[in-house]
Amino acid sequence: IARGKSFRTRSVQTAFRDGLIIALLALVPLRRRTLAALRIGKHLVRSGDVWVLDIPAEDIKTKRPIEYPISAELSERIDFYLNQIRPQTPGAGTHDYLWASSRSRPMGDGGIYNSVRRRTRKALGFPVNLHRFRSAAATFWSTQDPANVRGVKDLLGHASFGTTEKYYIMSQSRIAGRALARVV
Repeated sequence: IARGKSFRTRSVQTAFRDGLIIALLALVPLRRRTLAALRIGKHLVRSGDVWVLDIPAEDIKTKRPIEYPISAELSERIDFYLNQIRPQTPGAGTHDYLWASSRSRPMGDGGIYNSVRRRTRKALGFPVNLHRFRSAAATFWSTQDPANVRGVKDLLGHASFGTTEKYYIMSQSRIAGRALARVV
């Protein structure tokens, strides 16, 4: 967190919020509706010095509860957002949704989708949609730790490994293709 930097302007506050959304997605690749529905004190809960995402089954597409501890570094940024940024957002005090929009209401999944695509296009030169975070997590895990690829099922909240398996097969095909290219 940039110390001494002014967080008074709406554009800087929005940039911080959007960056926090992207950082959270990189750690915990949630579905877009789940991401938009996160509520402070219900889904985002304090556990000692860190935050935890504790999402009950009724709030998940697959009806399987998920729990993710959030790193100390990201928890510090969530604290800053909750204490310094979010309270300055008009209407944020009227609801407990994590992501407050400048329109005096919670951000919807479409607003989050558009913000992430806009920010990633600016930073990377191409837009990254929300589902791409889920695909990237599955592919990264399966290439880095193929022996434990079944853990991706739990990370993504899939009901069965069959859904996850398509990512594992894709990443293994890429590895094989690269190895073949080196040999040729």
